[in-house]
Amino acid sequence: MTPTLWLSCHVHYACRHSGVCCTAGWPLPVEDVVVPAIEAAMAHGRLTTRDGRAAWLLESAEAPMGMAGTLRQPDGACVFHRPRAGVSGGASHECAVHGTLGHEALPSTCQHFPRIALIDDRGVRVSLSHVCPTALDLLLSHDGPVAIVSGPAAVPGRDVPEGLDARGELPPALTDRLLMDLDTLTQWEAHLVGMLAGAAPMPGSVDTVVAALVGQADALAAWQPGQTSLATAAGELLARAPVVAEATDAGLSDEAVAVHARVLASCRAPWAHPPAPDDIRALDARWVAPAWPAMAPLVRRYLAARAFGAWAQYQAEGLAGSARWLGTVLAVVRVEAARAAGASRRPLDRERLGEAIRQADLLLLHYADPAEAARAFDASVHRRT
Repeated sequence: MTPTLWLSCHVHYACRHSGVCCTAGWPLPVEDVVVPAIEAAMAHGRLTTRDGRAAWLLESAEAPMGMAGTLRQPDGACVFHRPRAGVSGGASHECAVHGTLGHEALPSTCQHFPRIALIDDRGVRVSLSHVCPTALDLLLSHDGPVAIVSGPAAVPGRDVPEGLDARGELPPALTDRLLMDLDTLTQWEAHLVGMLAGAAPMPGSVDTVVAALVGQADALAAWQPGQTSLATAAGELLARAPVVAEATDAGLSDEAVAVHARVLASCRAPWAHPPAPDDIRALDARWVAPAWPAMAPLVRRYLAARAFGAWAQYQAEGLAGSARWLGTVLAVVRVEAARAAGASRRPLDRERLGEAIRQADLLLLHYADPAEAARAFDASVHRRT
């Protein structure tokens, strides 16, 4: 069995049928292999569509090999998204395919969401998209430190899920001239999670911790082959307390707004995300900055979730680039926090920060092109250094 690792705040994830994935309006591809079971259930009256029509599949001659088409979505919701019998309020809808035929009968996209998997020669790392309300609730309500833990298969019934599959590939780059090794990558990833939200996190503001991690990545990237292995050098470096000046919160910076804009520019058609309002810095100063320190534990936990199993480890240009991914995540969620708090004209709180995290993940994990966004993160640094 392939080892599967999770964050402790996410490891108990199970679908609560919030219906967000069913009603997002995203195309829902259907593999050829799942069509016969759904067709048979439709023919025998065991399965019906939400609008009563027999047609449920939008076939496409341009679909890739193995794909039959996409699920029909009347009124912007999946044709099989139905009310749950005897349930009112809350998660009052469910997937008819899931409820009738089971999880294994679902198209692969439906089986995987909200899981974001990184697969390499160490095993599987599973993070979650907080666009899913269940995943978001697990993140926000978690009590205690966050740790990397063993857990169940990412997708029930699948030893290896779909995701960024780097098995058999070269390990991530340390610099443009040197590669890392997987032991050092594991050590670095655990360090990121621990410094941000572990049992002994680094003290200070969120910005201070991110700056310290970027500095440590820069220091480790200076390693050269010689008498000390990279793993040994990493162990010695990461065991020392980083020396970094405490960053005072000066509010939302022009740089953070610019990073947010660069991520927007990397969105893949037809996806688009609204730009930050022109007065976003004023909104931050009024509604976010006073409450930001109190929200630090939740923000740290979110950054740990985006550090663990991050595709940027393979897609960014070197260790320094992957570390600066955290700076980009922090910039995006701060902009979205100002948008959410400003729209409600209320100070930032758990609810509005949750909405900011949801929007940040929508942009970073679903709309932005991962490879282009990773390069944009590095470019945003190179232009100012």
